[in-house]
Amino acid sequence: MENVAGTGEYHWMAGNFIKYASLFTPNDLPVDSHELIALCAPRPVFIGAGATQGDGWVDAKGMFLAAAGAGPVYKLLGKKDLGTTEFPRDRDTTYRRRHSFPATQQRPHSGP
Repeated sequence: MENVAGTGEYHWMAGNFIKYASLFTPNDLPVDSHELIALCAPRPVFIGAGATQGDGWVDAKGMFLAAAGAGPVYKLLGKKDLGTTEFPRDRDTTYRRRHSFPATQQRPHSGP
């Protein structure tokens, strides 16, 4: 949350959201990411994960776990969940063939 309240970044967020970097904590948020993803079920959701290291703006593992946490709602509505709660290894191509959580997003882009 500190990132969004930085002097060069706060303008990207709504005023009420900035309160969670000062008056409130992330635990005060009324919903969590997996609940927002579950609200989209049974439709597919694109989750851009970014890099697992060196990028303070994304949390690839946290986004994966949010997608996994929404799985029960997808299953309830007759769709497949991720089938695992274990974060895929770097460059895990078998996992990439089964789901749209590409292993290429777990490392910095190395070119075409």
